[in-house]
Amino acid sequence: MKTTIIPVRHGQLRVFVQSFLFFQKENHTPFSYTTFPNTNLCLAIYKQNTVVYTTNAPANHCQVSTGIQSTSRLYGFHRRPFTVSVQGPLDQVCMLFHPGALRAFTDESIAQLWPVCPVLDHLFPGHSQQLLESIFSTDDLYQRANRLESFLLQRLLPTPIHPLIKTSLRQVNTGDAVPFVRQLASSYRLNESTLYRLFMDHVGQSPKAYSQTVRFRQSLTTLTTTPKESFSQVAYQGLYCDQAHWTKHIKRLTGFTPSQLQRTSQIEQGQLIWVPKPALR
Repeated sequence: MKTTIIPVRHGQLRVFVQSFLFFQKENHTPFSYTTFPNTNLCLAIYKQNTVVYTTNAPANHCQVSTGIQSTSRLYGFHRRPFTVSVQGPLDQVCMLFHPGALRAFTDESIAQLWPVCPVLDHLFPGHSQQLLESIFSTDDLYQRANRLESFLLQRLLPTPIHPLIKTSLRQVNTGDAVPFVRQLASSYRLNESTLYRLFMDHVGQSPKAYSQTVRFRQSLTTLTTTPKESFSQVAYQGLYCDQAHWTKHIKRLTGFTPSQLQRTSQIEQGQLIWVPKPALR
């Protein structure tokens, strides 16, 4: 399976969209891979595929097979490793949004959009077919990326991101300590339930869960890019109380021990950390 990541070119759009990710597969040979919880939000669009997504304990699995029409759905903020099985040809376009940034293009609550499939009509009512025809009328991925940028720039709302969400995310992302929900809420003179609702509506995840995901991704990046770093040091940098707690957290969110992750994970274009099969544990 071919994987291509194209960065966003337009400066105004880079604030909201991290990159465009394209998966392409022409043969019928089954292929599967595992990815891990992340802070970004993926809007996935499939040209002609059927998608069956199962997300209940302990499963978090997406099965993609050949279909006769396009479909779309949101992925993100998994609490467990995310396994994808592709059973046939695939032409998939992904828009990777920064945390909270999808609300710059829609008034819909992110929490309510998770189960919706296809989701494009809910995000861009009256314009979804236009987008599908535009991106799938060319096989040139850079042309697709340019058309995605043009489409999104036309859909930007007057007030892109709620200011409290923006500052809260910045505090969590750049803080040198793990913020508690009560501390976040009091710093903005909100009660905890109000902050919780804001996060669910605009981010799609609770403040506590988002903070845990940030810590996990920081540790995962260090673990996979600096293999000479000791596990105890990685745990310390991730603000975990000890190495045992960190190891347990890594295993729960990835399905792998830290040493297994270092052996089997791959990094695509410096961004996508995944374990494609037939990598062995």
